[in-house]
Amino acid sequence: MGAWGTGLYSDDTTCDVRDDYIQHLKHGLSHGEACQKVLGRHAARLGEPEVACLVYVALADTAWKYGRLDETLKDKALSLLRAGGDLAVWERDAPRDVPARRKTLKALEARLATPQPAEKPVKVSPSKPRKARTTAPVGSVFSLTLPSQRQVLLVLVGFVELEKSIDPVFSVLAQPIASAESLPIRITGDAPTLVLSKGFRQPFRHVAILPRDERKDILTGLTPLDITVEPALPFQREHTVWLALGRIASEVDAHL
Repeated sequence: MGAWGTGLYSDDTTCDVRDDYIQHLKHGLSHGEACQKVLGRHAARLGEPEVACLVYVALADTAWKYGRLDETLKDKALSLLRAGGDLAVWERDAPRDVPARRKTLKALEARLATPQPAEKPVKVSPSKPRKARTTAPVGSVFSLTLPSQRQVLLVLVGFVELEKSIDPVFSVLAQPIASAESLPIRITGDAPTLVLSKGFRQPFRHVAILPRDERKDILTGLTPLDITVEPALPFQREHTVWLALGRIASEVDAHL
C-alpha cells in the first residue's frame, strides 16, 4: 500500500500531487494548466482505482485550500469519496486502520462540499532550468561493486524530472556477475531485476542515486560497460527509491 499513516498526505502519491500543483502555480501556471500537468504525470496509472482516488482527492483538496477548485474536479473527487475512496485497499492491507482512514476521507468529503476560501495569492517566480545529472542515454549499463565484493549490473531505464534536476533511474539485474568473462553481450527487456523490499514501506523496482556532493558526477562509483540492451527494460517512476550509492550497494547486497 505504501502509506505511513491514515492522514490524507501519508503516502508518496498524495504528497507529490500536492507539491507539484503548488509548484506549478508558483511557476505561473493557471489552475487548469497545473491540473493538466499533475494528471499527466500520473496518467499511466489513473486506470487503477486506488491511484486515481489518491490523485484526484489530493488535487481537489489542495485546489480547495488555494481557492481554485473547479466544479469538474470537485465532482470527480466527491464521486470517488462517496464510493468509499480507497477503503477497500485499507480493508485488505490494514484493517485495524480502516476507522481512522474512513474518518479522514469523510472529513475531506464534508470540506469539499463547503464553499472554498477566497483565491489564495501565489508569488510567481520563473522556473529555473533543471540540472541534467547525466547525458548517458536510456539503455546504458554500469557495474557496481558491492560490500561483499560481488558485482551487479545497473541498467539506466529512464529519467525523472524533479524540481531542480533530471535524475537517471536504474534497474538492478538480479544475477550478480562472477567475473569479467561472465558479462553478457546483450541484455533483454525481460531480464530478471531486483526488487528492494526488506525494511522498506513498499517494494521498489528501481533505484536513483541521491548525490552526496552536487559538484561530483552522479555516476561516480559506477563503471560504464559496452553492453546492448534490447528491447528496453520496463520503467515505472512511482516504483523508484532515492538512496546514496553506498546505501544502494548495501541494500542490493542484502537482497541478493
